Amino acid sequence: MPLIPGKTPTREDWLDALLSANGSPQALLGEDGRVLVANPAFAALIGHAPGGVEGLSLAEAGLPAETAEGLDGLRRRVMATGTPASTTGPLPGFPCMLALTPVPDADGRTGAVALVADAGAAALAEARAEAAQARADAERARTAKGKFLSAASHDLRQPFQAMHLFHHLLSGRLTDPASIELANKLEQAILGGEALLRALLEVSALEAGLVTAKPETFPVDELFAKMLEEFGPEAEAKGLRLNIHPFDAHITSDPALMERLLRPIMANALRYTLKGGVLLAARRRGEFLRIEVWDTGVGIDPSNHAVIFEDFHQLGNPGRDRKQGLGLGLAIVRRLGQVLGHPVTVRSRLGKGSVFAVEVPLAGNDGDRSGDDSGDSEPEPAAGQSSFAAATPMETRTVLVIEDDAVQLEGIGLLLRGWGYAVIPARGIDEACAGLEGGAAAPDLVLSDLRLSGPETGIDAIQAVRARCGRRVPGVIVTGDTDPDRLRSVDRSGFPLVHKPCDPTALRRLLSRSLMAGRAGALPSVRRPDAVCPR
Repeated sequence: MPLIPGKTPTREDWLDALLSANGSPQALLGEDGRVLVANPAFAALIGHAPGGVEGLSLAEAGLPAETAEGLDGLRRRVMATGTPASTTGPLPGFPCMLALTPVPDADGRTGAVALVADAGAAALAEARAEAAQARADAERARTAKGKFLSAASHDLRQPFQAMHLFHHLLSGRLTDPASIELANKLEQAILGGEALLRALLEVSALEAGLVTAKPETFPVDELFAKMLEEFGPEAEAKGLRLNIHPFDAHITSDPALMERLLRPIMANALRYTLKGGVLLAARRRGEFLRIEVWDTGVGIDPSNHAVIFEDFHQLGNPGRDRKQGLGLGLAIVRRLGQVLGHPVTVRSRLGKGSVFAVEVPLAGNDGDRSGDDSGDSEPEPAAGQSSFAAATPMETRTVLVIEDDAVQLEGIGLLLRGWGYAVIPARGIDEACAGLEGGAAAPDLVLSDLRLSGPETGIDAIQAVRARCGRRVPGVIVTGDTDPDRLRSVDRSGFPLVHKPCDPTALRRLLSRSLMAGRAGALPSVRRPDAVCPR
């Protein structure tokens, strides 16, 4: 209420002015529920001019019947009990939360109820609603990005795999030196593009929060065996000693993500080691197991220990030679370590080699043992060669190839026939089983893509073939998928896994080893490192 010019304001005038100036909507309700007085903010909130609501009930003032009845019920309760009350949130037609306070008369009896809109609470509720909407929008965007990255990872790897296969077949038919040189350059381009695609997709998935850890308990030797199987041939080709110390302990982590974390560390150790060797070992540290990768390579200056984990950062490669990597391997290691909650550290000196370590929780009673089983001495990976032989088929063996991509199916078939295998091609489970029922020879091995048409998977395909044949036919899964859940399903199945684009030589070695294991009655399983690698 504005002050009247020329009149000395009374205390009541000043109170009226204060009420009018208050931006928080306020009103005083009488014993009959009608508005005794209201400030302009309250009147404007329900669509009236200043003073236009006085003498009206809340329903007569235009509030929805549900809101008016609810507020009047609260008013009657406050009048009867003398205890303040409030609404739990905004009401229809009244966007603010409301506080109802008893106003006693001279005798101490509640003669009216002050109705005050809590604009701050309303703003908080609105902010919370906006935050919830933002989270929902972010989740939808994350889901959409996840679907895109999953599709991109699988669909873009398919043509790269086809290029690998056909390049391998073409190179075997070239005799002209100039053509062979061109084929070699083509191979370098294919490998470079595929490596960049794989790294960028993995970084994008980690940045988008699409990769989540699903910890489980498993023997650390299973992880060591996979590293040996993957990097043993490379160490042998370089004349390096790959020494792996078995460790009888169970750890709690995500096995698929741990494998992805260790892979770049092992690759770097072999890349930057020119003589000597690489050691993969473990040390118990209280409730944790410290998995370490030692090398006798070029080493890293201490001033660069932090920056090597940054994106696209490479030491000693100012010309960005892709043969020396992309500078994303350790950046992926850093992100995976954060996802898993496993600290990753490095110790190194120029010319003295490096030690990369990741600390993983021990499972169950393994963490209760005191002390350290391996001491603090620094093991030296010995120079020499490991014994990894690439066995070849001694007789014609039959491989059932299940692949829903026609180009892939043709390329793999040509590759296997060139190695002396008989090939049964199939586009899915039904086609494979129909061929077996039609009198086709039972296969000696099934090579299947993981993601087939519809809900089918390569795991389903191998199991269906085993059911038709009545025996445990060896199986190998090939995939371009990087989805952690799908990779975990393959790991649980026990089938060997080959990632697209795969090296034909590595694929040939794996097929030969799987066939020999199947013939001996022992299907491929995780091998203990000490069975093939001297301590």
